[in-house]
Amino acid sequence: MEFRQLQLFVAVAEELHFGRAAARVGMAQPPFSQQIRRLEAELGVTLLARTSRRVALTPAGSRLLEEARTLLARRADVVATVRRAAQGETGTLRVGFAASSAFGILPAIVSRFRRRFPEVKLELDDRESLNVGIALLTGELDVAIVRTPFRHEGITVERLLKEPFSLALPSGHPRAQQQVVTLASLANEPFVLFPRHAAPGLHDTVTSMCLAAGFSPRIVQEASSWPSVIGMVEAGLGLTLAPLSAEALRPRGVVFRRLRGATGFAELSVAFMGTRPTPAVANFRALAHESIARRSHQT
Repeated sequence: MEFRQLQLFVAVAEELHFGRAAARVGMAQPPFSQQIRRLEAELGVTLLARTSRRVALTPAGSRLLEEARTLLARRADVVATVRRAAQGETGTLRVGFAASSAFGILPAIVSRFRRRFPEVKLELDDRESLNVGIALLTGELDVAIVRTPFRHEGITVERLLKEPFSLALPSGHPRAQQQVVTLASLANEPFVLFPRHAAPGLHDTVTSMCLAAGFSPRIVQEASSWPSVIGMVEAGLGLTLAPLSAEALRPRGVVFRRLRGATGFAELSVAFMGTRPTPAVANFRALAHESIARRSHQT
């Protein structure tokens, strides 16, 4: 018994006329009738009571009509599900991110992806930068949002966003009255930064900018998330250099000021294994670029 035979049977069972049923499926009547007889022979039952004037369903034919409709609908569902999976529209997508990249654009990307692909389950995984790379290489993660530089053999990294640094300091700090602060003037200030093992690219960029300005930053506290870093700044433990997007945190006791003499930039990228991403990863990557483009247009 084939799906095609079931489709032909449903046509004649609904039309109760061989000629109309054959025309409905685009067949000549003789081969159409032959397929119905073959189906009856395979099942060993009479499905249709035929007379010269009418066609009627037998009890077996009525039951097969119910089952055939269910099977054909289920087949259509299976085909649609498989095709959606092939297009990355179903299943699970494991998204990694380092703490230093969690803030800013990631929430917008995730929100946009969930709206566009509601049948894909997103699993977000917060890891240190080094562990994100290992997880991509071992297949524990499918895609990641990372701060660059981020270099791992076999991983493709595409830049999403390049933004300048700003200075975050307690609102009661004397320099809070200035709209623009020279980086070199911060030589004697205490700093709060990410630990290098958590965000090596970001850590190195900040320290390199300070060295280029003539001093080595005096790091008094470290924290592995932007809310923690900014919280320490608010508590008056030190200053920090943050990507411009971190200004959206805007806690009450912290102000952000433009930096003069800061030569580096914070880069946010999307990373995935190989050069040909899976459909789900390709969808995520496309929406990541789309989110950045819309954000840039709005600003």
